[in-house]
Amino acid sequence: MPSVQHSAITDPNIHEPKGVAAATVNKVYVSNGSGSGTWQKVSPPQLAGITTNGQAGDTVTVDGSGNFVFTGTPHGQVHFYNLTSPYTLTYPSSFTKLAPTTTAGGVPSNFTEANTARLTYTGTDSVPMSISYSVSLDQTSGSLRDLVVAIYKNGSITNGYSVVSATSSEKHNMSGVHTITLATNDYVELYILNNGASGNIRLYAMQLNAIFAGA
Repeated sequence: MPSVQHSAITDPNIHEPKGVAAATVNKVYVSNGSGSGTWQKVSPPQLAGITTNGQAGDTVTVDGSGNFVFTGTPHGQVHFYNLTSPYTLTYPSSFTKLAPTTTAGGVPSNFTEANTARLTYTGTDSVPMSISYSVSLDQTSGSLRDLVVAIYKNGSITNGYSVVSATSSEKHNMSGVHTITLATNDYVELYILNNGASGNIRLYAMQLNAIFAGA
């Protein structure tokens, strides 16, 4: 009986994995757990540590323990502008939410952009988010006042403070940024404090942004 090189054997006599002769470029053999398998492109559930296809916008990273994990890339924005009829907040002697009727940024990913000056995270993965803001405002006391803006998460202060001293009707721009972790249904808002004895706040413009901080 003549000897035959294994490399010369063709389907259907070639050993498993069958179908290698017809497998297209960049496909790998994936076992099915029942003694066979298929040639295919690798999909997310075939990576160690991942069991689902994830959701649109997810990226795949490593967890440092030999597994892959999904990391979301969410983002959202709300904004407000009215120079002639600003939003007025009665003298906020303690931190009080800035609550103008806002407009959605319009291109969110895993965020709800509410008209209540709130951004709500709707993704399923807990993710680091960079929260930034800009506000243009003045105060009405007639005297110099220290105004403080901060980022709040779920109704509690986080950080991102900015401070300005403003006399009556003197418009100022204030901005800040802070990185926090958000889980499903966590939300962020802006709060303000007038640290003087009196003075309403008039808000002319506001932007509140949430951007994935993992890049």
